[in-house]
Amino acid sequence: MVASSSLRIRALGSTTLGVALALAALMASCSDGPTEEEIESAECLKETGALFERRIKPLLEADRPKTCNQCHLSGVDLSLFARDSICETRACLYENGLVDPQNVEDSLVLSWILRANPESELITEQVINEEYEGFKEFLTQLASCSGASCKGVRCTLGGGAGACEHEPEPLGQIGTDAGTGCDSIAMETAFRDNVYVWRGRCYPCHFSDQTTADPTAPRWLSTQGGCSAGSVQTLRTLIDAGYIDATNPEQSLLLRKPLAIEAGGVIHGGGEKFHDTRDFAYQSFLSFIQHWASCVNAGQPY
Repeated sequence: MVASSSLRIRALGSTTLGVALALAALMASCSDGPTEEEIESAECLKETGALFERRIKPLLEADRPKTCNQCHLSGVDLSLFARDSICETRACLYENGLVDPQNVEDSLVLSWILRANPESELITEQVINEEYEGFKEFLTQLASCSGASCKGVRCTLGGGAGACEHEPEPLGQIGTDAGTGCDSIAMETAFRDNVYVWRGRCYPCHFSDQTTADPTAPRWLSTQGGCSAGSVQTLRTLIDAGYIDATNPEQSLLLRKPLAIEAGGVIHGGGEKFHDTRDFAYQSFLSFIQHWASCVNAGQPY
């Protein structure tokens, strides 16, 4: 997540202008005039755009050190924060799962800033705290706006820089040792390299962006915001949905749903994805789930 070109920084400067133009368009777009909620929303977002210019834009200048250079933030494209209007910025951050508008402090982007380590004279606790407080203030203000003036605005990145491209299936069992640690970075890396890498077997039914696939299939697999963001969001969704079992790892639905019934699986609308328990993907999934379960049972939940 590095702002490396003056062109991108100049693009960031269009945010406040975009809000002003959107507000003017809103005022003139309807013969009956905008509703009170729409006016309040537009004014709120205009203030948020000004806050972006004051608190966030300076943090993205190319000549200052950033925690964005470390860990998983390298998987988040800055263009998600720098759309042509504050409405689209809002849409990109929300649609890509980087911001939790109901509980801003739980937002992915904030958690990634906090996990950076002050390892040099450039990346210090002061730098980390400055970034965290700046982004937190901006995202809190953004979440306070109703969005009524942003009707119909979607993130136009689509399958571009902010998305995770669909990759071919690995040729064999790959990944990192899933037993290397219980901290969040180790856990997310193990999930990405041992589970998320096999996501092609779940395509398209469980992909959050495949809206025309089987409507009855749960969309637990995210690809938005880049592969790092998509992988972390997917892991959180699986845990919250109870698809991985800390008490009986081998009985986890994430393992048994795709497994052939004759090999111990359960009915799966998408058919079998693991032919038997010797399948490379099954073994890779199991390795991660057992590691995650051992951490949970040791009192170190992710």
